[in-house]
Amino acid sequence: MTAVTLLQPLPLVPAEPYTSTKAPNTKVHIALDYTLHDLYSLDNDAPQNIVLIYDHPCKFPRDQISLPSGARFLYAANFPGAHTKGEAPNLQKRSIAQRYSFMAGRTPVVMLDQSGDGGKDLSNILTTSQDEVLRIYDQLSPDQRPDVQFIRGVDGSQIAADSRAVFIVPQDHMCTRFNHAVDPEMLYEVLSKRWIAVSGLPTPKSKVIDPLPIKSWQAGCDGEVERMLQSVQQQRLPFVVKVSIATSGYGTYVIRSESDRDAAVCELRGILQDVLGKINEKHERLYPASFVIQELVPGEAHGVTFFVTKKGRAVYLATSRQRFDDEGVWNGGCVSYLLQPVFENRYRSTIDALAQALHSKGYYGPAGADVMTDANEERLIVDVNPRVTGSYHLGLLKNHFMQRGLYEAAVLSRLEIPCTRNAFEELFAVDIAQGRLLINAWVIDSKKEISYVALTVGAEDSVKLGRTIRLIETFVKTGEYAESAEL
Repeated sequence: MTAVTLLQPLPLVPAEPYTSTKAPNTKVHIALDYTLHDLYSLDNDAPQNIVLIYDHPCKFPRDQISLPSGARFLYAANFPGAHTKGEAPNLQKRSIAQRYSFMAGRTPVVMLDQSGDGGKDLSNILTTSQDEVLRIYDQLSPDQRPDVQFIRGVDGSQIAADSRAVFIVPQDHMCTRFNHAVDPEMLYEVLSKRWIAVSGLPTPKSKVIDPLPIKSWQAGCDGEVERMLQSVQQQRLPFVVKVSIATSGYGTYVIRSESDRDAAVCELRGILQDVLGKINEKHERLYPASFVIQELVPGEAHGVTFFVTKKGRAVYLATSRQRFDDEGVWNGGCVSYLLQPVFENRYRSTIDALAQALHSKGYYGPAGADVMTDANEERLIVDVNPRVTGSYHLGLLKNHFMQRGLYEAAVLSRLEIPCTRNAFEELFAVDIAQGRLLINAWVIDSKKEISYVALTVGAEDSVKLGRTIRLIETFVKTGEYAESAEL
């Protein structure tokens, strides 16, 4: 199998430069180099049957805030914060649906509200949430705007009978109603940290800790939890522990000291008790409670995005540097477009091997991988995400930015901005008019006080990009626009 460059890129014709003297409401239509529709069309005789389905809950509080006891797809994912009361979980899910569907193109999109009926101000929330989605799409060139359905419950969809659904992650309420592009149990497997550890692909030295079969638990769930935790308590420092099913840095513990170990064991105990208390003999074979102990490799992991076609070809998109907050949670990434040929050459064999492994399991579609280089110059796959990732669209915006002389770009995610979108757009009108600032997601709370936002920004070089990022982060923290300040 050979990695290929997708299609002949659009010519880099410099766009007419924008200046601050132009009207602030000058509208720039974003043209993606390629959309998910284009990518799914490669090596696929029936690309039109793909439908992208996203959780888009509106009711607050949600009816299904907790998983049913018989759920097939369990996520040790109910990390601290997943059961947060209030509307924050809904807002975060709607934000993800917006930014991931931003690149859908002409592939149909379904926004699924499975959160229940009734509730205070539900009709206003429904209207607002739909308007927010359409406003995100309105930034795109008309021929790249998704055809979106908003449905209440899985039985409300009007998709064609031969459609094949694509989800971010498999969930019980989605997998019982729709036909799937890829098998949900296989997708659950390859999404796991356990799969990459046992795949035979080059990774840091890893040890998988599985629970024993349920029927052999002598001391019940609590006893099995303590047995599994012994491996963490006895492991020599330093090391990394990864919950098998997790995203965005959640459930990953870098342990360099005994205090790190104590904190990780405490949190892992709660996660294991939750998951082991829900599994049964029918789906324990999916290993929802497993975790991985991994060698700590010094250095930085690059995020590499690509697409696995239906015939298994690996299509390189971009390599980015990742950004994490103080708690180790992923909150964005930066890309240098001029360096992409170097990165493509560096990681070509890695994505070839990974695409082949995923394809052998029956997977095709978008993918991302975190890759490190060890002291021996060996490429090590630290993590795999066979889905759209938070930085996936950076590889699809190369021409948008480079035509404007912007060779660096970054996505800023998980922003909580203390204003409305109208107020923000007025403040940053020039950057938006110049095509330097794109809004990938904007969801506001029911009190119209806090917005959950994902932005993409471009700049001429890394210094100016850093200045723009600090400007936005300062505004997020203080509510003040400090353009003239020394940042």
